[in-house]
Amino acid sequence: MTDDYIDACCRECARLSTPSGYLMRWIDTFGLCEAHHHRIAGCYKCVDLIAWDNLRMGMGKRTRRRGDYLLILQKPPITAVSWRDHGIPSRWSEKVDTREHPHVKPMDLISRLIGAVTEPGDLVVDPAGGSFGVMHVARRLGRNFKGCDIAYRRGCWGGPGLRTDRSNA
Repeated sequence: MTDDYIDACCRECARLSTPSGYLMRWIDTFGLCEAHHHRIAGCYKCVDLIAWDNLRMGMGKRTRRRGDYLLILQKPPITAVSWRDHGIPSRWSEKVDTREHPHVKPMDLISRLIGAVTEPGDLVVDPAGGSFGVMHVARRLGRNFKGCDIAYRRGCWGGPGLRTDRSNA
């Protein structure tokens, strides 16, 4: 996905989310250094950062990467009142199985984050679903889910009448 497309998705999420709603955006070292999140500063403010160590040596043009970063962005008004789990560490270690999807993310962290900012019955949206791990976590926690991925051009997942597994993809 291009940076412009990601920015457009973030702006659309801001348009649809509630005041003080959160957007969790995965970003690599280059995107973080380039401060790509400032491109959507009119919609969301960066309120926190989690460094994820995937416990696996990766690639890199200068240093070898061992994970990504998760920007915690919040739509104004900025408040911490809706954040219920204050035990989530800013450095998260979790190994993932990349055989399912090359960009799979840490499901234990995602579970904690969904639990920290949503209630059962709330809607969780993932516009770049990939392995659809967020969908599985959201459903397990009793949340509703909408999501899609460019790899599944035939539709989105999780809504009424839409596929909820990849067996027909």
